Amino acid sequence: MKISAQNKFDLALHGVPLCAICNTPVERMESEYDINQYQKRFRVYCHGQMEEALLNDMDIWNADSIRMGQAFIDKLPQPQLENT
Repeated sequence: MKISAQNKFDLALHGVPLCAICNTPVERMESEYDINQYQKRFRVYCHGQMEEALLNDMDIWNADSIRMGQAFIDKLPQPQLENT
Protein backbone atom coordinates (compact mmCIF):
# COMPACT_ATOMS: atom_id res chain seq x y z
CA MET A 1 0.00 0.00 0.00
CA LYS A 2 1.36 3.43 -0.95
CA ILE A 3 1.77 5.44 2.25
CA SER A 4 1.93 9.24 2.31
CA ALA A 5 1.55 11.59 5.26
CA GLN A 6 -2.11 12.13 4.34
CA ASN A 7 -2.73 8.40 3.93
CA LYS A 8 -1.14 7.73 7.34
CA PHE A 9 -3.65 10.13 8.86
CA ASP A 10 -6.57 8.52 7.01
CA LEU A 11 -5.44 5.01 7.97
CA ALA A 12 -5.21 5.97 11.63
CA LEU A 13 -8.57 7.73 11.53
CA HIS A 14 -10.62 5.41 9.32
CA GLY A 15 -8.80 2.05 9.25
CA VAL A 16 -7.87 -0.08 6.24
CA PRO A 17 -10.59 -1.18 3.83
CA LEU A 18 -10.76 -4.89 3.04
CA CYS A 19 -11.21 -6.28 -0.45
CA ALA A 20 -14.41 -8.33 -0.61
CA ILE A 21 -12.96 -10.46 -3.41
CA CYS A 22 -9.81 -11.71 -1.64
CA ASN A 23 -10.72 -10.78 1.98
CA THR A 24 -7.39 -9.01 2.56
CA PRO A 25 -6.49 -5.32 2.90
CA VAL A 26 -6.65 -3.50 -0.44
CA GLU A 27 -3.39 -3.10 -2.33
CA ARG A 28 -3.51 0.71 -2.29
CA MET A 29 -5.66 3.50 -0.91
CA GLU A 30 -5.61 7.17 -1.90
CA SER A 31 -7.58 10.08 -0.52
CA GLU A 32 -7.92 13.72 -1.41
CA TYR A 33 -10.11 16.59 -0.40
CA ASP A 34 -12.08 18.30 -3.17
CA ILE A 35 -12.38 21.90 -1.98
CA ASN A 36 -14.77 22.81 -4.81
CA GLN A 37 -17.29 20.09 -3.92
CA TYR A 38 -16.70 20.10 -0.14
CA GLN A 39 -16.10 16.38 -0.06
CA LYS A 40 -13.38 13.83 0.58
CA ARG A 41 -12.66 11.29 -2.17
CA PHE A 42 -11.33 7.85 -1.25
CA ARG A 43 -9.97 5.53 -3.94
CA VAL A 44 -8.94 1.93 -3.35
CA TYR A 45 -7.11 -0.37 -5.72
CA CYS A 46 -6.96 -4.16 -5.78
CA HIS A 47 -6.84 -6.80 -8.55
CA GLY A 48 -6.11 -4.10 -11.13
CA GLN A 49 -9.48 -2.43 -10.39
CA MET A 50 -10.30 0.91 -8.77
CA GLU A 51 -13.28 1.84 -6.61
CA GLU A 52 -14.15 5.33 -5.44
CA ALA A 53 -16.25 6.60 -2.54
CA LEU A 54 -17.15 10.18 -1.70
CA LEU A 55 -18.05 11.67 1.68
CA ASN A 56 -19.31 15.22 1.83
CA ASP A 57 -18.47 17.57 4.67
CA MET A 58 -21.88 17.24 6.32
CA ASP A 59 -21.61 13.43 6.45
CA ILE A 60 -18.18 13.74 8.04
CA TRP A 61 -19.24 16.50 10.42
CA ASN A 62 -22.38 14.67 11.63
CA ALA A 63 -20.78 11.24 12.06
CA ASP A 64 -19.49 9.97 15.40
CA SER A 65 -16.89 7.93 13.55
CA ILE A 66 -16.27 6.74 10.02
CA ARG A 67 -14.72 3.34 9.42
CA MET A 68 -13.81 1.69 6.15
CA GLY A 69 -15.90 -1.26 5.07
CA GLN A 70 -15.40 -3.73 2.26
CA ALA A 71 -14.29 -2.58 -1.15
CA PHE A 72 -15.50 -4.23 -4.37
CA ILE A 73 -18.43 -5.91 -2.62
CA ASP A 74 -20.61 -5.20 -5.66
CA LYS A 75 -18.21 -7.30 -7.77
CA LEU A 76 -19.10 -10.50 -5.92
CA PRO A 77 -21.62 -12.81 -7.56
CA GLN A 78 -25.08 -12.12 -6.21
CA PRO A 79 -27.51 -14.94 -5.39
CA GLN A 80 -30.36 -15.21 -7.83
CA LEU A 81 -33.93 -15.35 -6.61
CA GLU A 82 -36.04 -18.19 -7.90
CA ASN A 83 -39.65 -17.80 -8.89
CA THR A 84 -41.74 -20.40 -7.06
